[in-house]
Amino acid sequence: MRFTVKTSAGLAILALSAVPAAAQMLPAATGIDWGGPYIGGSVGGGWGQAPGKINLAPTTAGAVPGSAAVAGGTQHLYGSTDATPTGGIQGGYNWQLPNNIVLGIEGDFRGGGLSTTTTANGAAPAGIAPGSTFQASSDWNASLRGRVGYAWNQWLFYGTGGVAVADASLKGNFAGSIAPDGTAVPGSSASKNTTLIGPTYGGGVEYAYAPNLSIGAEYRYTDYGHDTMSFGNVPTTGAAGAVATAPASGTVGLRDNTVLLKVNYHFFAPQPAPPPMPAAAPAPPPPAAPRVFIVFFDWDKDVITPEGQQIIQQAADAYKSGAPVQLQVTGYTDRSGSPAYNQRLSERRANNVARALTALGVPQNEMAVSGRGENDNRVPTAAGVREPQNRRVEITAP
Repeated sequence: MRFTVKTSAGLAILALSAVPAAAQMLPAATGIDWGGPYIGGSVGGGWGQAPGKINLAPTTAGAVPGSAAVAGGTQHLYGSTDATPTGGIQGGYNWQLPNNIVLGIEGDFRGGGLSTTTTANGAAPAGIAPGSTFQASSDWNASLRGRVGYAWNQWLFYGTGGVAVADASLKGNFAGSIAPDGTAVPGSSASKNTTLIGPTYGGGVEYAYAPNLSIGAEYRYTDYGHDTMSFGNVPTTGAAGAVATAPASGTVGLRDNTVLLKVNYHFFAPQPAPPPMPAAAPAPPPPAAPRVFIVFFDWDKDVITPEGQQIIQQAADAYKSGAPVQLQVTGYTDRSGSPAYNQRLSERRANNVARALTALGVPQNEMAVSGRGENDNRVPTAAGVREPQNRRVEITAP
């Protein structure tokens, strides 16, 4: 699975496409719990070495039917590589301790890798024709690692180490040549694949830029070791005679430096508790009902009775016991007289009650005095009816 530059660029765009929208959801609090499972993707680049060598075994004439003698030799592969795009997926699980130490385990799989090619020159080893090319390469790798880190606000700083595995291939393109007797020796190809396993370690940093999302960078160094491969017999150039063949074998190794940009989605990661809602302001108390004192009068009279004087005393006492307010002193009549006469009678009754209040200490300017005649009957009646409940003065304290 060879990754190209276009493939890695596409992964980078996909991994970063969530940033603008998610950045609008930044957590308000700074305390982040990194505990829980997560999964994500990564893009980056790697460089390192893919050293190896091709061994051509010496043979004598006739060792292989029809073959000539082969001196044998070794072609070394000097395999420093340029930066190569890489990308893949990762997933893991974190445990955050009360002291902000974070322990975790992570696995990843990445495509892309290292590749180096060596060409045999004019001083090629015996039996290996000049122009022969040999390639050591790797197309994928994976790792399983532990992580130890420290959480600080929305940041996680960590170190990581474990074991890594990678594929490795060794390919040989043996160039054709002309044997000493003038016979053309055809070229040949041989290749073998193997799997290398070795230690990997490094470190990185993550930043929680949105709920359940983090972005980070990581560096790792991996030494996958080396392995030996056998190609069988390959045609080559003998010392004399016709076509020569000789057993070929090789070794391939892999050492890798990788820098990755990573984006992770954290499942069920606990988020900071929202601040408590402010307590609702208590509802204002309902306004107090106005107090009403009613002074009743005899028919066609405006003279205050003893019972009425007691009511006026209660109204005056109520006024003096609270904050000063304007008293409404309103006179009424029944419907036994004419409306004009009743209006004048109600006003006389109201004025008499107001004077009585003034005598008891209620200032005159703290009263609004008026008469309503036969309007607003307390007990609705027909015209001409003498209703005692309607012959009254109401003292209202708002």
